[in-house]
Amino acid sequence: MNIFEISLLSFPLALVLISLAFMPLIAPKFWHKRESSIFSIIATISIILTFSFLDDSRDILRHTIINDYIPFIIMLFTLYLLSHGIHIRIESPAGTLPNALFLGIASVFSSIIGTTGASMLFLGPFLKMNKCREKKAHLLIFFIFLVCNIGGLLTPLGDPPLFLGYLHGINFSWFFKNLFFYWALYVFICISIMCFIDKIIIRKEKDIDHNKKVKLEVKGMFNIALIILAVFALFYLSNNLIKNFVLLTICTISFFHLKRHEHKIDFSPFFEVARTFLTIFIVIAPVLFILEKNSYHIHKYITNISENSDGSIIYFWLCSLASSFLDNAPSYLLFFNMAGGNAQELMFASSGILKAISVSAVVMGAMTYIGNAPNMMVRSIAEKKGIKMPSFLGYMLWSCSIIIPISFLISLMLRS
Repeated sequence: MNIFEISLLSFPLALVLISLAFMPLIAPKFWHKRESSIFSIIATISIILTFSFLDDSRDILRHTIINDYIPFIIMLFTLYLLSHGIHIRIESPAGTLPNALFLGIASVFSSIIGTTGASMLFLGPFLKMNKCREKKAHLLIFFIFLVCNIGGLLTPLGDPPLFLGYLHGINFSWFFKNLFFYWALYVFICISIMCFIDKIIIRKEKDIDHNKKVKLEVKGMFNIALIILAVFALFYLSNNLIKNFVLLTICTISFFHLKRHEHKIDFSPFFEVARTFLTIFIVIAPVLFILEKNSYHIHKYITNISENSDGSIIYFWLCSLASSFLDNAPSYLLFFNMAGGNAQELMFASSGILKAISVSAVVMGAMTYIGNAPNMMVRSIAEKKGIKMPSFLGYMLWSCSIIIPISFLISLMLRS
């Protein structure tokens, strides 16, 4: 293929990612009304270009939709629906230590029910817990860091990039075994910094009841049991058809259980995500095909410029840049394929590269409000509650000051 053909096939993906990154900031009202129509047009153009320039176009698109998109969206839908049936009510002192414990526990749950599910499940209790605090924007910034992003690093359920890796052959248990140390280091350092900052801020605040007794109430044990069942299905079932059938069956049981208890579910956020990801999967399909065909030359070039190391540090920072400003799921797939796309080789012979791509895709979504969908949801909910959150650049000052130094340390460990 020549450069012109590659550029044409890549243009729809670039257009989608740039639109996702900047249109909500430049023209939010126009984008909200026209997003579905614009994405439909871009997806159609991408399909036409794929059929025009690639001989295996039908197989490429079929594989993308059936093997990647459908299992991916079923997993998201399962975690989204099941998290709606769980309610947490907590009463606790709004002190530094309770907040640190809360964020640590919520970070663990992000890898069990996904960063989106955990964010929606724990944000309400976290806000109520700190209702008496005068300044709490810094607490929500660390909530975004830990619950919306870093917490999802332990399993494929945690964040969409890792689930895509799982769909492409990475073992379910590989993530926990190989990424736990990096997850623990990020969580420990972030919580330590949060405690240091919060102790300074809380000294200036009044009317905080430090002697308030801790009360915890959890409702929705039935859905918790269903989540455990869904995790087992994802972990033990290897056949995609059976796995998808079991997950959809679990969703059906949960839906009628919630309906019987008159629990209303707003599906519109999920449908919006599903439409967006369908477009992303369609436009990324020809680009992934091109990268796979040329992966040897790309990887060799990266290895050459990284002084004959495996190139993991370059993969880390390139994927970090993409995940900070674009969607982290396609960013992961792009670099996964750029590194060869062979799951067995990446898990064993090139594990440093896979670790670099996995850590950067998940964690660096915390760098901006647009790096990961839960970031924007938390900011929107907080501002509706009257909490003044930092601006786009103001938030980046926080993330650059905290996430970048930790990531620099992590990247050196990955290199070694």
